[in-house]
Amino acid sequence: MDEENDRISPETVMETLGIKKTQYYARLNKLGIKPIRKNGKAYLTSDQLEQLRDYKEPSQNALATVDTDSELIIGSQDAEQMTDNEQDDIWRSAAELKAQQMSLGDLVKIHLAAGMKFEDLPEDLKEQVRSVNRAANPDIKKSAASIASQMLDRYRQK
Repeated sequence: MDEENDRISPETVMETLGIKKTQYYARLNKLGIKPIRKNGKAYLTSDQLEQLRDYKEPSQNALATVDTDSELIIGSQDAEQMTDNEQDDIWRSAAELKAQQMSLGDLVKIHLAAGMKFEDLPEDLKEQVRSVNRAANPDIKKSAASIASQMLDRYRQK
């Protein structure tokens, strides 16, 4: 097979193997495979694809287990053996989990508040709402009467 026809794009490799980009680069790194570069694009040969296809991921149980203190233990790997992409993926997942934990309470409050009615409020908060409503919606009759009275007083003083 000539070199021109033996070029396989990373996208095709990932689709063929059913893996994601992080797994693709992790396998290349673990196997020491260097893609061919042609016109600024990277390609693999069919031999390199076969190497990737033959690669067996360590089982999940061997990679990560939880000890009695609930600390994550990474099998035979330590942080220095992991690729930057693997470390970035773990860091991002942890950050997303923490963000979700931090916002859960507020999300529950929002949903509770959305379902509440005036009758569900404690008396002190009901009075707060009434006070704001009175300030925002003054009694028009009293205001109109007051304005009319002031105008009459001014007119009569002239």
